[in-house]
Amino acid sequence: MVPSAKKILLTAASVSLALSQSANADERWGETSKNNPYVAGDMHNHNTCTDGSVAAGYSIDRSVGKGTAAAGGNNFDLDWFTLGNHGGSGNRDCRFSDASANIPGDNTTTFWSQTLGKTIDGITIASLKGTPNGTGTGATMWRWQSIQEIEYPTIVARTATYNKVLVEGLEWIVPGHEHTDVAVIAGQNPRGYGNADKMAEFEYRYDRADTDAIGPVDGSNNPIWTGKDNVNNSGSAGHGKALAGITWLQAKYPLQSYAIPTHTERQGPFNAAGTAGYNIEHFRDFNNAGPTVAFGIEAPGHMAEGGLTGGSGSYKSNAVGGGTYGMHGVYTAKVGGLWDGLLGEGRNFFVFQSSDWHSRGVYGARDASTTADFIPGEYTRLYVPNERRFDQQSIIDGMRSGNSYSVNAQIVGSDMVFRAKGEWDDDWKTMGETLVVRPGEKIVLEMEMTVPASNNSPYSFNNPLLLPVGIKQPLNKPSLDHVDLITGDVTGPIAPGAPGYAVANAGGTAGADIVYNASAKIAKQIQATKMQSYKLRDGSTRLSFRTTFVASAKPFYIRARGTNIPPATPNVSDSAGNPLLDLNNVNVSCTDAACPSHLGTVNGVKKVTNDVQAWSNVWFYANPIFVRTHGTPELLVEKNKELARKLAHEHHHWHDWDHWGHWGHWGRWAFNRD
Repeated sequence: MVPSAKKILLTAASVSLALSQSANADERWGETSKNNPYVAGDMHNHNTCTDGSVAAGYSIDRSVGKGTAAAGGNNFDLDWFTLGNHGGSGNRDCRFSDASANIPGDNTTTFWSQTLGKTIDGITIASLKGTPNGTGTGATMWRWQSIQEIEYPTIVARTATYNKVLVEGLEWIVPGHEHTDVAVIAGQNPRGYGNADKMAEFEYRYDRADTDAIGPVDGSNNPIWTGKDNVNNSGSAGHGKALAGITWLQAKYPLQSYAIPTHTERQGPFNAAGTAGYNIEHFRDFNNAGPTVAFGIEAPGHMAEGGLTGGSGSYKSNAVGGGTYGMHGVYTAKVGGLWDGLLGEGRNFFVFQSSDWHSRGVYGARDASTTADFIPGEYTRLYVPNERRFDQQSIIDGMRSGNSYSVNAQIVGSDMVFRAKGEWDDDWKTMGETLVVRPGEKIVLEMEMTVPASNNSPYSFNNPLLLPVGIKQPLNKPSLDHVDLITGDVTGPIAPGAPGYAVANAGGTAGADIVYNASAKIAKQIQATKMQSYKLRDGSTRLSFRTTFVASAKPFYIRARGTNIPPATPNVSDSAGNPLLDLNNVNVSCTDAACPSHLGTVNGVKKVTNDVQAWSNVWFYANPIFVRTHGTPELLVEKNKELARKLAHEHHHWHDWDHWGHWGHWGRWAFNRD
């Protein structure tokens, strides 16, 4: 039975009324409520517009709201949030959640065919636009329409409620490849309303799941977005269409967009006749075509999916690497791996991480446990630099600058310092920047971080992965064992078609054997017990250390990662401290009486799986600082930074370069400029 229009309106309103935070009248939009040097966000998540379990508005509510949601469950107080749903189409009205979400008053799967013409949450959808696709409850709305008419208006409404910085983005289903996170903020101004037309246009033109042949039309019923390629969606031809998409972003919105490939190992290596993953040459192609747009790679979400046969990150045995390593894909987790190969060219290619939130598996959205995903901000946080007036452009600027870091399970907080300088001056450089020194000069590197007193884990029993090495550490109390400082030589970009530009890849654990930068190594491992340490009033611990390197004639980079796992922890890390394939974690039993019932069992014994695995095996990643000597050629990261400066100067002479000097930002554009 189709609910009445009035009942639908009341059902949706019940969720809207459940909001737990309102903007203070004296707060200025764009100013974060925190004075931290970095602010936390999430750029990859899902709702019922495609294959998520919750309404578009509810995903924002839980992610950026404070305290406890009125219908139950904790909110996670992110400072910024990009609604990053799949491209293609969907048959569910995404102002509603699914029954599986278990949200009182909003627990009915509702289809577009049931709600056309009805006003819900202040939004009226009169018709499904574009090429008709499906009938009855299977009738779908193309994503370009839901971007324009559902998700963006929802962002406008939530911006007024929360005073947080919200963006309409996309998980691009890439022609020929796995997925990529994209945002085009041109036209978006949620405080001043604006629109997400440019984001919608990109999705229509370049998403391989969007096969609509019409798009929006003008008053004479003529298509507005003409010239779409609806043919070349797979294999090498698909890669060509993907490059066309990157080129489109670079040409039209070089500082107002990003394209970051995500969970890139998941479907195995690139298939020239299919739609699988990426080899290193595809990242090189993207960065070459979009030097200020395609500047990184995203580690997987889905951190609670790990079962007895693996699956954390939603990675099965056929993934490149055969699974995750410390909750990261092998491309970023392996020292000397694909990321190090790209950094070894001096590329502006940085690492990010987000939740990829869909559902909590066998649990509902309000439950504390999960066998699938975490709500944005609950487990994974992407930190970008704060500003006095933080806005949508600040997110892209911060990501593009490389001055960012990704954290799982709140192992460190929002006030990391990772910087380096030469011994003879105080010109400190931070993540994403290049330090220029004299040959043989001593390089001073400093790192500071705060380990919070607690995290969002619902479990207070001791970490089962650490018990075999005699460490008793509650899962809801973050701990840091050590920080790895990883270095690698920079030998310069490899030209397309030159030897080594394209590298054959392999699925499964064979893919973990490929070395892309043989010079990369753990140069120093700093134990937390050797760091300076003091307790803060809130119970957190501030850690810091200083160490030195010596500059050689050859350029290099220094990147950092940290973990709660000591080297040589059985089934978790090797003797050098590198993460093992996470499937090995299931060899460890969870024997505490409080171990939850949903864990996988072997002969009746619970094993470290699902969310317990995620809260147990914790890492953070900081982006690199580059180093070269005076008189040597600029690195590609420097050239692309200068390109962004030039683009900003050409378009906006009023640019405030103080932002650049403090944070290494790459320029700022007004919201409504195309």
